[in-house]
Amino acid sequence: MVRKLGVVLHATRNGYIVVKPEDTKQLPPLGIPVYDRELRKKYGTILDVIGPVDNPLIVVKPESKEILKTVKSGEELYYVPPRPPRRRKRRGGGRPSGRRGKGGRRAPGGAGERRRGGKG
Repeated sequence: MVRKLGVVLHATRNGYIVVKPEDTKQLPPLGIPVYDRELRKKYGTILDVIGPVDNPLIVVKPESKEILKTVKSGEELYYVPPRPPRRRKRRGGGRPSGRRGKGGRRAPGGAGERRRGGKG
C-alpha cells in the first residue's frame, strides 16, 4: 500500500529536499524510503521533521546529487508505510514463581531450629 508523503517545496543549498506533508496528523517514521508514484525511482530517505507542530515540514536526504538536480517544486512524493511489528504469542510453562520448588525446606541454622531447641 502506497501513501502520499506530500509535495516538494524546494531543494536546500546544503543538499536536502523539503516536503510539505499531505497529512500532518500522521507522519511517517524517520528513515523510510521516499519514491515517485509508481515506486520506480527512489528519491531518498526521510531524515528529519522540522517546523511547528501544526505545520511541519519533512526533510528528505536524496539518494544522489542527480536526484537533487532533477527534483521539481510541486512534485508529489510517496512512501510505503512499515508493517506493524508482529506480536509474539506468550507461551505457558517455565518455572513457577515463588519458592521455586523448595518444598518448604529451610536453610540449616535458620530461625526454625532455634525455636525447637537447636543450636544457638
